[in-house]
Amino acid sequence: MNTSIINATTDDLPLIYQLFEEAIHFQKQNGYIGWNSYDKDFVKSDIQNALLFKIVRDQNVLGIFSICYNDELIWREKEQGNAVYLHRIVLNQKFKGEKLFRLVLDWAIRFAVEIKRSYIRMDTWADNDKIISYYKSYGFEFIENYTTPGTGELPIQHRNLNVALLELNVNQFREPLDALEKVNINQEFTTINEYWNQKVIGSANGQLIKLAKGNGEIKWHKHDDQDELFILFKGHMTIQLRDKNIEMYKDDMLIVPKGVEHCPKANGDVELLIMGINITSNVAGGRPY
Repeated sequence: MNTSIINATTDDLPLIYQLFEEAIHFQKQNGYIGWNSYDKDFVKSDIQNALLFKIVRDQNVLGIFSICYNDELIWREKEQGNAVYLHRIVLNQKFKGEKLFRLVLDWAIRFAVEIKRSYIRMDTWADNDKIISYYKSYGFEFIENYTTPGTGELPIQHRNLNVALLELNVNQFREPLDALEKVNINQEFTTINEYWNQKVIGSANGQLIKLAKGNGEIKWHKHDDQDELFILFKGHMTIQLRDKNIEMYKDDMLIVPKGVEHCPKANGDVELLIMGINITSNVAGGRPY
């Protein structure tokens, strides 16, 4: 049986309303923190703007969700036009237990890679530790809690709500360039528009070759699974260790062994190449403050 994700239409409105109402009933019946209502005007707007999707198998709708490309009201200064936002995910209770969120996330990752967005972002109820842990099990990282404004620009159920902001870096899912395809490193640096966001440009012997730009200090952290190699192409960077600092300048290379705490600090704009077995630009890997 094939499962597909396609745009919902106005013909789907009765079913969409039913799914929202069943979800609200299910949450209340089980004592879960959740919605008290839903905004039909936003549902219609999402359909009109091709932002509401349905998960379809044969003649069955397994669930629905909305996306958007800008969420400045909730993500504020973090909104930089580099994310796809997942909203209002409602799964059909008849198909509970089929890991439908995995289908939604896989679709969102492919879509984000295709349109060259670096993150999948979500928000969920800050007081629901169970749902936060659930999304973290899929690779999302907790960023912060935030109380949404009461503005009419948000759906009714999203106003004055204490939410947890969650983020997934999709750069790790990008296909490296073909082994025999030439790469101009300086040109690749011009395509990076966010500090400390790693871009994979190739792989060799199980190691990802990544580029990043940096400015300022990021968090103290360590990698228990891998050594980390740095080659500085531009600028001046200090690799702070617990017992000393190592100054790096253009053309310098340094390997930080796995398990060693470190805190890179870019003294102005820097450009660097990093090698390791996976993407490390996440909370454990030192996202900036």
